[in-house]
Amino acid sequence: GHGYESGRLNLPFVGLCSFGKYPYQPDWTAIDADFAILGAPFDFGTQFRAGARFGPRGIREASTLFSFGHAGAYDHEDDVTYLENDKVRIVDIGDADII
Repeated sequence: GHGYESGRLNLPFVGLCSFGKYPYQPDWTAIDADFAILGAPFDFGTQFRAGARFGPRGIREASTLFSFGHAGAYDHEDDVTYLENDKVRIVDIGDADII
C-alpha cells in the first residue's frame, strides 16, 4: 500500500526489489493477475562479455524508480491515468530457471 493507508512511504530504495515494487508471487500456480513479469537471465548470446544474465535484476532495480504507488501513471498529454492499482493487477513472478 501507499503512505495514506499504511503509514509507509515505500520509497524506491527501501524494501525488497521487485518489478515496479509490485507484489512478488513465487508460486506460479497461484498467479492472480492481469500481467505477470518474468525475468529471463540468459547469458549465452555473447562471447567473452558475460553479464547479460543480470539484466532482469537491473530492470527490476531501475523500475522501482518508476513505481506508481496508489495513483497509477498519469499521462499529461492524453490526460489518462494508466496502471491504476484498482483496475490492473501486476505481479513479479521472479526469473525463469536457465539450464
